[in-house]
Amino acid sequence: MSKTLTHEYLGISVSERSRKPRSRGITMVIDSGESWQFEQGILDAWAEYIDVVKLTIRHLLQPVDVLKKKIETFRSYNIDAQPGGIIIEVARFQHHGAEFLGKLKDLGFTQVEISASTTERRGMDEEVAFTKTAKNLGFKVIGEIGKKVFEGDSTRVDAVTLNVKECVNQSKQLLDAGADRVYFEGHVLRRVLGDSASDILKKQSTGTKQFSEVVNAIGQDRFVFECSAMVPRKTRRAMHFWYIYQFGPDVNIGNARIEEISTLESIRRGMYPVFGFGPAGDHPWITSTASHDGHASEGWWREFPLKDEVDPLSG
Repeated sequence: MSKTLTHEYLGISVSERSRKPRSRGITMVIDSGESWQFEQGILDAWAEYIDVVKLTIRHLLQPVDVLKKKIETFRSYNIDAQPGGIIIEVARFQHHGAEFLGKLKDLGFTQVEISASTTERRGMDEEVAFTKTAKNLGFKVIGEIGKKVFEGDSTRVDAVTLNVKECVNQSKQLLDAGADRVYFEGHVLRRVLGDSASDILKKQSTGTKQFSEVVNAIGQDRFVFECSAMVPRKTRRAMHFWYIYQFGPDVNIGNARIEEISTLESIRRGMYPVFGFGPAGDHPWITSTASHDGHASEGWWREFPLKDEVDPLSG
């Protein structure tokens, strides 16, 4: 990594976190079909903070030579390329699953997502077998629990309540089959945890409690917590803050928008405000540094109190 404007150049320090190749604190970003030239500019500035790029189903409509150029570019920056889970879902219900994995390998993809977020949940025996097939081909494999809609989603008791036991069970089966990590479907988390600062705070004793029970049973480093790239920016910012507040700067976060990588990394470092959470969201690392004679506290991301307050940018 080139020098940044911190102690390597200006003689000042910022909050530290893990560096590539990471085993924790992973950031997966979404590529929704942008041009590779646009992404090249982002990578030149921010590649150090991107671990995986997920290429969505829109890429089925993109020229193959452009797709290959993107994948080659990502890999040159030590970034895993992963097709969106829905792409593999389509191949599987068209009965081309195993063959499709081989073609993804030939294209240069290094990671795959095994999910059923838009279809009826397959039996876990099918998911276990497909996970093993992908691992045998040399892929990093990320399983997924939860569906985008409540109907048919066994990981929820109702639309806003997790089935903790089932979430733990499915996660363990995917990991035991060889999955490297498990995605927690972002649409589920938005409904369970809340999708605004005020809603998240109101659901601490319900949604966050259930969520934490699942994570504690498996281990936070085995999960990647998604936040839909399609929801409003304020929702994404609030959910990213909440993951970091609960689990620290090196929590694994997925589905960040590629053009917002600088914002997410700055939130991880406590150098960017997230309104609606009171002092806890107001530049916490900077505030901690100012409060302790230039040295932030060990757990600066949870040092200051939460407070349900009006977002000054609302309305």
